[in-house]
Amino acid sequence: MASGRFVATKLRLIAAFCLLGITQITDMNSARADAGRFDGVYAGTQTLTENSSVINYSQCLKGPFKRKLVVKGGMATYVFNPTYQGLVTGVVDTDGDVSANAAEPSGGVSLSGRIEGDAFTGEIWSLYCTYSLQLKRVP
Repeated sequence: MASGRFVATKLRLIAAFCLLGITQITDMNSARADAGRFDGVYAGTQTLTENSSVINYSQCLKGPFKRKLVVKGGMATYVFNPTYQGLVTGVVDTDGDVSANAAEPSGGVSLSGRIEGDAFTGEIWSLYCTYSLQLKRVP
């Protein structure tokens, strides 16, 4: 009789883990679908911000530069320097918060911001330079 209870307990545990796995997959797919509402191309300007506390700030390109943020299925891609294909990749959460980064020999580049309606507002920065981003969804 004890072995019957053991088998029944094992089966209940297996069923619970399967249900938990299905729930997590469903939640992830739902989150991706929600994040998909931000899909599109956002175009606008990348403008150098003033930051005199950085020693080599003079090395930053002044701009402003025309740039595009591409969002698809909760993923974000942004080319911050087309001259050498400097690219950051990251995620867009269900609230429209964007977070992306790239490892670079000079210390890396990070991007953060938020999509609200058809506009993205944020910043992108490296060891020396910080730029503000003002982008609008392209129809």
